[in-house]
Amino acid sequence: MGSKFARLWTASTISNLGDGIVFAAFPLIVASITRDPIAVSVFAFSLRLPWLVLALPAGVVADRFDRRWLMIGADVSRVAILGLLGLVLVGGDPPLAALYAVGFLLGAAETVFDSSAEAFLPALVEPDRLNHANGQLVGARWVANSFVGPPLGALLFVVGTALPVFVDGLTFAIAAVLVLSIDGTYVADGSRAGSFRDDVREGITWLWRQRLLRTLALMAGFYNLVVFGMVAILVLFVQDEVGLGNVGYGLILSALGVGGFLGGFLADWYVERFGEGSALILTILIAATAATTMGFTSSALVVGAMIFLFGIATTLWNVVAISLRQELTPDPLRGRVAAASKMIAYGAEPIGALVGGLVAAWVGLRGPMLVAGAGLALMVMVVLPIVNETQVEAARARAGENP
Repeated sequence: MGSKFARLWTASTISNLGDGIVFAAFPLIVASITRDPIAVSVFAFSLRLPWLVLALPAGVVADRFDRRWLMIGADVSRVAILGLLGLVLVGGDPPLAALYAVGFLLGAAETVFDSSAEAFLPALVEPDRLNHANGQLVGARWVANSFVGPPLGALLFVVGTALPVFVDGLTFAIAAVLVLSIDGTYVADGSRAGSFRDDVREGITWLWRQRLLRTLALMAGFYNLVVFGMVAILVLFVQDEVGLGNVGYGLILSALGVGGFLGGFLADWYVERFGEGSALILTILIAATAATTMGFTSSALVVGAMIFLFGIATTLWNVVAISLRQELTPDPLRGRVAAASKMIAYGAEPIGALVGGLVAAWVGLRGPMLVAGAGLALMVMVVLPIVNETQVEAARARAGENP
């Protein structure tokens, strides 16, 4: 698919390796300070809160300015934030408020990077290769973020609390250099400098009028709401209910990466075999089964297998949904539509994190798993009339009539 995509893929993979390291390390840092499930979940809340409050402005920026430079700026910002946190950690345990602030700043940089990156990709690959390209990106992300990164992060945490934070900063620095090496200008077609409010309204209005894309955004939001309630307290569930230590927690997370890689590898075949509509529904059913099973077991082997299934399901969902969104959205709107969709999807995560912490505090650490399983099964029944092959082809036809 060309050297430009190869450099983008390499940059994404390297930075996601660092993300995987801190994905394990940050919960361990917080859990070493407090065992309160609500306090632990608040860090996950702070990390995802920017998607709720900053996603729409980030989308406008992605449609106004060069998307490559926005990605570089976001990575450089994350290098600085992590470098400062690493220095603080060298001196001892920071206040929880400082960790929450770092989580928010990292999440803010992510809103700009991800909105720009999704709009950036269609400029590097042909439309009929989007599923394949997204499959490679998402698959590599899961391997780096959830297979290699978490056990490495847990090991680095054992060596030194600040070490995984410094390593993550280094990965963002390398990624910024690689994106910088992609030559060219990547400003949206028809980019203009109008009112921010009008631009935000235009992106939201366009998305809301697309029945299929609107439904996919709402599905992603609900999925993340219930699943992130599990993720937010997973470190406590693995340690207290399954009986594993810090390294065991990292290994459980690595199963997520293995599943994610397999999902990315199978994405083309999966879509060809089932079609986009059926593929999306099937992924939710897989996730519902995995969540429910986790709620009834204390076996490390079974938990690892269910996390593996979550990796497969989440990757396949992302590949299909993102590719459809990129294909059906006009280029001048891609940044804003991506940001509005991600605001719904990722904005649900901090709420889910708090709800998961509350449920775990009230009914036990298995509660968020059972809530997720029941909620996902119910969602499938609600969306079946909208998410199917007939509706996907109808949306594709309308996009062809009104490019």
